[in-house]
Amino acid sequence: MAKKAATEHMALCFSVLLICLWSMLPLDAASLCYIFTVGKSGSGPWQHKVQGQLNEETFLSYNSINNCHVFGVLGIRLNATKICDKQVDTLKDGADLIKQQVIRMNNIIREPLTLQAKMHCWHDGDGHFNASWDIGLNGQKILHFDSSTGKLTEVGPGSSWIKELWEEDRHVTAFLTVTSQGDCRSWLQEVTLHLGKKLQPTESLLLFISPDPPSLTPSSQDIHPHDSSPAASPTATPHVDQPPSSLAIKPNISVLLIILPYTLLCFPRGTLDNDRVKMLQRM
Repeated sequence: MAKKAATEHMALCFSVLLICLWSMLPLDAASLCYIFTVGKSGSGPWQHKVQGQLNEETFLSYNSINNCHVFGVLGIRLNATKICDKQVDTLKDGADLIKQQVIRMNNIIREPLTLQAKMHCWHDGDGHFNASWDIGLNGQKILHFDSSTGKLTEVGPGSSWIKELWEEDRHVTAFLTVTSQGDCRSWLQEVTLHLGKKLQPTESLLLFISPDPPSLTPSSQDIHPHDSSPAASPTATPHVDQPPSSLAIKPNISVLLIILPYTLLCFPRGTLDNDRVKMLQRM
């Protein structure tokens, strides 16, 4: 009878441990961003460049001559050849759209302009999907677009005329909504599928589109992260000795602190006393 009770007690404690462990596991949450930046140097043509980043680790590059290639450990893990095939058309459409807008703005402001448009989509801890756009001009945020409402909001001073200019073209707001709610959502699911692991909410995928000339690259950290990635050849993948530290598995001490009390409860009092007696006899 006592043995049966002890067995049931152990089973109950084991169930409690499983519940504690399950509650501490992160949800399949990730953040995906695409930053479109278009500009030109002097009287040259408008240019753009795309760099894909996950957790600030660059894995994809796309430029003005429609070359899309991958590099680094993340590019290999994300099966990037298929990713390029699926994303290149949308990236080109996005760059063309941003180019059209900056040309319209340049007809009003006769000075060198660099326009950035950052699309961001992510899942909350409860699994709710969110998406938005942030528009920047010469490294300064000017507009915010809420994809759930389809509304543009002024962020920076003196940006009301830009807001009106963008709202005049319904194709612009439609593109911002469709790409963030559609393409970004499906790419986010594809990324998590390719990685084959649970992503923390702080982990992100960034696609950064900037002008080819170095002098045109935006410097504001509000619009894009630092680009510290090495240049890569379209047909070559640089060797990476170790995976990014942001993807490393780190121990969670809080989990151990929660489990420890329940582990002690899983042992009947008599069992602990007997073990203590045996230890004293050996001394």
